[in-house]
Amino acid sequence: MRMLLIVALIVIVGGGCSGSNGDTSPPSAPPGDGALAPGWHEQGLQHDGVERRFRLLLPESASGVVPVVILLHGGRGSMYRVVDADSDGSAEWPVIAEEAGFLLVIPNGTNVDTGEGVGEDQSWNDCRPFGSGGPDSSADDVGFLAALIDALPSRLGEGAAVLPDFDRVFVTGVSNGGMMSYRVAEEHPERIAGIAAFIANRPEPSECTPRNLPVGIFIANGTEDPLMPWEGGTIGFNRGTVSSAVETRDYWLAVNRVGPDPGAVIGEPDRDPTDGSVVVCEHYPAATGDSAPIRFCRVEGGGHSVPSRVHEVPGRQNRDVEGARLAWAFLEAL
Repeated sequence: MRMLLIVALIVIVGGGCSGSNGDTSPPSAPPGDGALAPGWHEQGLQHDGVERRFRLLLPESASGVVPVVILLHGGRGSMYRVVDADSDGSAEWPVIAEEAGFLLVIPNGTNVDTGEGVGEDQSWNDCRPFGSGGPDSSADDVGFLAALIDALPSRLGEGAAVLPDFDRVFVTGVSNGGMMSYRVAEEHPERIAGIAAFIANRPEPSECTPRNLPVGIFIANGTEDPLMPWEGGTIGFNRGTVSSAVETRDYWLAVNRVGPDPGAVIGEPDRDPTDGSVVVCEHYPAATGDSAPIRFCRVEGGGHSVPSRVHEVPGRQNRDVEGARLAWAFLEAL
């Protein structure tokens, strides 16, 4: 039983279980003369001497200039597993994209051992110092994501009926992907309107070079997370050290120039009393002047997974709310 639990936790950190690659069309090269058809597409992008891969979901409902959501998988995961049928609440993002009509982009990290951008065992360079036990990646992931954003219009194809709204680019991620979301917000805040980080704290110490510019921030962490400690300290399996969830919140309160007291505290209904978990979210509205809002969700009793009522995984998981929908409601309003 102990071994099964450890295996389950490792898989969840990766952003989903292994298995099928989900509903996807065959890989597509960058479009030539024509525009991409609605549906899933896979493409490559050369960056820093590495062939980087990403998936793109162009919803049937998308039209005109639309928002962009970039979804980052967890450590030792991939652009497939994060929305696999056996994944956690991250698997809800394609459903939301179809409903809301935004462009969903799911990039792949790099393999820590080989540096390759192709594979199912990928991680992000999320500011944990090299040699600290973290991903130990030297990849220029923040540069790759910026280049990917720039490339989107050409990758949709000539004459495309859909174009990305560069004023409404959002980044979301789980675990290592959530920590990478923080890095984008710290180092390239001018490129994004907001982030949503799940089961992720800021590394301490950090190799990031913060710009200290306000960006909309959504955070959701579990108080009983066995890998990403709520109180801070050493990440499970000795993968570096992080600040606590509250210290992570307070860091962003200072950057965003809001708080220290929330404008509202919202307790979500306990729709599944059997999960041993409830969700309480603090909302810090933007103040006048140069500031941005923050929503900080304490998943009381939650573990290392994105809450979901539809996409259940083993271990501690809140099943009262759809975590991705809470995040999108926040991001959409920015």
